[in-house]
Amino acid sequence: MKSFFLPSIARVQPALVRLGQSLFLVLAFAAAAQLTTLLHLPLAPGVVGLLTVLALLFSGIVKVEWIKGGANWFLSELVLFFIPSVVALVKYFDLFRREGVQLVLAIAVGTLLVMAATALAVHVGRRLEDGLAQFAQRHPRGKTV
Repeated sequence: MKSFFLPSIARVQPALVRLGQSLFLVLAFAAAAQLTTLLHLPLAPGVVGLLTVLALLFSGIVKVEWIKGGANWFLSELVLFFIPSVVALVKYFDLFRREGVQLVLAIAVGTLLVMAATALAVHVGRRLEDGLAQFAQRHPRGKTV
C-alpha cells in the first residue's frame, strides 16, 4: 500500500534536478562576485557571471539542458527577487516622499529600458536559434562532402 504523504521518486527527481541547476547558477554568480572583487573589475558581478555562463555554454563545457530548468525556475519566480526593493521602500519612506516623482520616473524609465533590451535580446536569440536550426537542416552531421 502506497502512502499518501510520501511523494514518488518521479515527482521528487525533477525538483532535485531543478535545484541542482539553480545551485549551479547561484555558484556561478558567487564565483563571478569573488572574481570581480579579486580583480577589481569595473563590471557588476551579475554581468561577469552572465558572461561566464555564456562562455561556458558557447564552449560546450556546459550544455543548455544542464541549466535550462534552473534558469526557467528563476525566471518564473522573478517577482520574489523584488521583495527587497519593497522593503527598502518602506524603510526609506521619507526619501520616497521627498524625491518620489524622480524615483518613480527613474524606475519607470529603467523598467522600460530593461524590458526593451530583454525583448531585443530574445528576438536576436530567437533569430539566431532559427538560423542555426536551418543551417543544421541544410548541413546534417555525419554527411561527408
